[in-house]
Amino acid sequence: MSLLSSAANTPGPEATVALVTEDVYSVMTERETLGFVHKVGSVYVALRGDILSHAVEIGQSLDWDRAVRMVRFT
Repeated sequence: MSLLSSAANTPGPEATVALVTEDVYSVMTERETLGFVHKVGSVYVALRGDILSHAVEIGQSLDWDRAVRMVRFT
């Protein structure tokens, strides 16, 4: 898993992934925060929203890239 996920290379809004805490990553475009990916054990929880405490769970995946894509395209 890299902080600049290969999902950032798929068509759609360009995204940067940055570490927020030891198990939470922010998914951002140049202009806004799209959401977050929270690693819980072996599961990646995709959260949509620009404020972590108010972000809504939109899905879960065992695959990092899939979780990032969920945040980008949902």
